[in-house]
Amino acid sequence: MNQHVTLSLSQMAGAWRLMCSGVPSAVVEEQEGITYIFSGLPVGFFNLAMLTGSNVPASALAALGSDACAWAARQPVPWLLAVTQECLAPGVDAVATLDASGLAPVMPLTGMRARTVTAAPAVPGLQLAVPQDDDGCGTIVDLNSRAYEMDLAACKPAIGVRAFWKDQFPVLGVLDGNPVSSATVMMVDGVRYVALVATDPDHRRRGYADAAMRQALANAARVHGETSTVLHATEAGRPVYERMGYETISTHMLFMDKHFLH
Repeated sequence: MNQHVTLSLSQMAGAWRLMCSGVPSAVVEEQEGITYIFSGLPVGFFNLAMLTGSNVPASALAALGSDACAWAARQPVPWLLAVTQECLAPGVDAVATLDASGLAPVMPLTGMRARTVTAAPAVPGLQLAVPQDDDGCGTIVDLNSRAYEMDLAACKPAIGVRAFWKDQFPVLGVLDGNPVSSATVMMVDGVRYVALVATDPDHRRRGYADAAMRQALANAARVHGETSTVLHATEAGRPVYERMGYETISTHMLFMDKHFLH
């Protein structure tokens, strides 16, 4: 496994550990070939199993998928398995292999890295603000819920409170008094990890999330310096990040237990 893939995986694990750190029900367990980071909250995105081995053959992937389903059955919450293509042996078809284990693909992600990102350009009418209370931090969760059509309200006790963000870097984009975009940067092992980038669906393609993200990165850089920055992009976000200077370092697929898809 090359250093870029290793970085992508360590950043993913570090970010999820951080986001789950304030949840009393959180469980983190490392086993051979797989790591579990479960908040215990009823939102699949916050209960993650990660493939961590290298050159994994189809037979081992099938076994890991079955083991993950058995492990997660102890937690009555939806969950995701992140499979990194670069961790698999050549020619392994993860979708076909894991189908027999009861897992279905739900979302591709692309690990991306940039050494620097320029400061936020001025966007007419948009104010960039750091939320100072729980309501403001909860708005970040609400924006992401609307943008990705996922109900994330149950995550507010974990990441929708100012206490979580006191040492991290959240930004809201506000237009005419209304929040329209968000972006956050979390410091993970000295790297600026970007997450929770979202735009209200009625205000897309106007540069609002781009501006919020650049501002969050700049705020983090003022405290921690111009460290590298890493993120895991959806297919919709990937071309936007490429224009900002991010380069692909890994490819992933998120799988979900079919029981939670009905």
